[in-house]
Amino acid sequence: MLSSFIYAGDVSPVLGIRFSDILASNDLQDPTNSLGLKMEISEGVYSGFDVSNGDFRIFVQRNNMIFGMGNNNQNQPQFTVGGYYGALENLYVNLEYVINQLTDDGLGAGDPIPDQLRISLSVQF
Repeated sequence: MLSSFIYAGDVSPVLGIRFSDILASNDLQDPTNSLGLKMEISEGVYSGFDVSNGDFRIFVQRNNMIFGMGNNNQNQPQFTVGGYYGALENLYVNLEYVINQLTDDGLGAGDPIPDQLRISLSVQF
């Protein structure tokens, strides 16, 4: 990982606010914050990681697409696929589909946690 930072072009912190499971509720009243690092690994290709409320993921971003993989706050695998839109100079809107099919509901039944659609606003420094 250290060699990734040494050879990375541009490394910048990213602060964000996430609204999880936006289809399940009409009022977006329970946001979580996110903190991460993003680095340019090639022209127009970025990679990084972020942490939000116990969730951890590593992501790859290219143009307006983003793919992430990591763990949720119960240490179960989680994948994200979505779009990335630059609203202002350093303000970005991210709409992601969170795939939870490999998770467990925690009740011993083995049923996966339902997939979610989440939206986030992030500022890159």
